[in-house]
Amino acid sequence: MAPFVALTGFMGSGKSSVGAAVAAGLGWRFVDLDEEFVRTRGVGISDFFAAAEEGAFRAAECELLAALLAESDEGGLVVALGGGTLESPQALDLLRRRGGVVLLDVGPDEAWSRVAGSDRPLATDIEDFRKLWTRRRETYYRSADVVVPTQGRDVDSVARDIVEIVQTADPAWGRLWARRLAATERSSLIMGGRGALSVVERQARRVHERGARLLVLTDHNVMQAWGGRLLPLLGQDGSETPMVVEAGETSKSVGSLERCWDWLAAEGARRDDVLVAIGGGVIGDLGGFTAATYQRGIPLWQIPTSLLAQVDSSVGGKTAVNLAAAKNMVGAFYQPDLVVIDPDTLTTLPDREYSNGLGEVVKHALLMSPEAFAFLERQAQGITIRDLDVLAEISRTNVGFKAQVVEEDEREKGRRAVLNLGHTTAHALEVTQGFGTLAHGHAVGLGLLVSLAVSESLLGLDRSVRERTRALLRTFGLPTSTRLRSTGELLQAIAHDKKRTALTRGFVGLRRIGDPVWSIDIPEEVLIEALESIRDERS
Repeated sequence: MAPFVALTGFMGSGKSSVGAAVAAGLGWRFVDLDEEFVRTRGVGISDFFAAAEEGAFRAAECELLAALLAESDEGGLVVALGGGTLESPQALDLLRRRGGVVLLDVGPDEAWSRVAGSDRPLATDIEDFRKLWTRRRETYYRSADVVVPTQGRDVDSVARDIVEIVQTADPAWGRLWARRLAATERSSLIMGGRGALSVVERQARRVHERGARLLVLTDHNVMQAWGGRLLPLLGQDGSETPMVVEAGETSKSVGSLERCWDWLAAEGARRDDVLVAIGGGVIGDLGGFTAATYQRGIPLWQIPTSLLAQVDSSVGGKTAVNLAAAKNMVGAFYQPDLVVIDPDTLTTLPDREYSNGLGEVVKHALLMSPEAFAFLERQAQGITIRDLDVLAEISRTNVGFKAQVVEEDEREKGRRAVLNLGHTTAHALEVTQGFGTLAHGHAVGLGLLVSLAVSESLLGLDRSVRERTRALLRTFGLPTSTRLRSTGELLQAIAHDKKRTALTRGFVGLRRIGDPVWSIDIPEEVLIEALESIRDERS
């Protein structure tokens, strides 16, 4: 079957111009679905809309798309879809079976500025336009294999991104998902899905071709489980000296950071060499901070091998080490150049570490939508037995959500704070019980229950949300109670949390699933009562 790219996106996202440039870059044929409709039907879309309902147009559009897909078996094809094509279940089914759907992501205001005054039948009123954008956006994100931001970017740069992603994924194009995260100073290419590790080998070859080196940081457990496979993919022939640290939270320290700096210096690392962090959240944070600070910044790749890192910590550019007083107190924002997420690496993960990541998965679902939370409930059995197809979908949706939030607020001045749901309590539990005693994801699960209890008191959250969350945590093998230290110690640890400001405790709550509130100021008695709700009665 010949390769195929379908560009989707709202009106004004640039599908036609970007599509033509992508086709030229790949040497494939390009078709604009709207223009092809006019050519084959002999009638303008506005005129067709005037004479028939939108449903009739979607049916005719789907018929044309099916014909084009059949023709594409003769060679590579790039198709610019109509803005509403994916609202047709038939069209969506056709495209999902072929793969390769690319979303050109654009905000409603920029889209309106590009199409206002045109003859588009659905672009006549700005308020209706925004409502339509909101309605379609969820469909776009649910359907797309690849998401590329277009806000404030020119056609050529967007097209180059897509060409790079297609060529990097080849021959697995259509089976992998990808996300370009556009940040202020650096951007990340995030690629995932079953078989995504094949991307590492092709990218490593390009690094070596330009005369640079790949320097590997990992821990003993990951080295034992995956070193034999991953090091050859990176072109390591045994003459290199990877930096291998002890597994666990204790390695996320200033001492470990200094050892990493010394290792890079001893290896003669240059600014064009690449630091490759292979492991879970600890290795990702330590490697990220090392890359951000060595010679004021060197290229960074993340290959997350834990569920927690795949759905959360490898994406977004937060790096840090711990201090005795609190977790993640010293760090930097530093986006990785490449993140490769392959659920196959989860097959060797110990049960405790696997369940550790599920705390973040539940957190994201609570932040995303009722549909996302219900998906976890429906797929609980598959998640529990590590169904890799289900886990590939979870990583895709979690990364997509986090990337949206980070692009809007990279430095956590506003909306990115929602990602701390449950974390104020979680970090306090980790500090008071000793780093490494309570797994981070387990602490997050407990922190979620505290946040939901606070939300019931202050935001009117329905109590059923906490009960459903508690049930899901139990299904996933996560604790729903713990032996608490004294209330005074917990409150003191919360007071040292880095999210606290002069006016608030930095707490995040929910009005309802998918509707978070951040920077809540909580009366101490409400917080104490919520903390007591997770106390193990034996403590």
